[in-house]
Amino acid sequence: MLRKVLDIRVAVSVCAVLIGTLLSAISHAADAGENAAFKHHCVTCHGYEGKSSAPRYPNLAGQNAPYLVSRLKYFRAEEEPGNQMNAQAVLLTDEEIDLLAEYFSKQAN
Repeated sequence: MLRKVLDIRVAVSVCAVLIGTLLSAISHAADAGENAAFKHHCVTCHGYEGKSSAPRYPNLAGQNAPYLVSRLKYFRAEEEPGNQMNAQAVLLTDEEIDLLAEYFSKQAN
């Protein structure tokens, strides 16, 4: 009986550690996306959490992540000459684009 109780306690402890590690990884990814949004000044035009108060700038909150990735790569490649986003996106790495897309897609619209 005591052995079963100890086995259950060990199993619960292992699960708690694994869940804690998973939650920490998720939190770190969200923090990295938020940090990238501030580092690259996305919030200046698109607002905190991607909610723009100016009609001129699109809301990014809740947008589909693959769509955001494709748009940022489009701007980075300067496929639309003269677009003000080109100068912002040219500084982004693929990893930063993925982080930003994931971050903004998870924000409530």
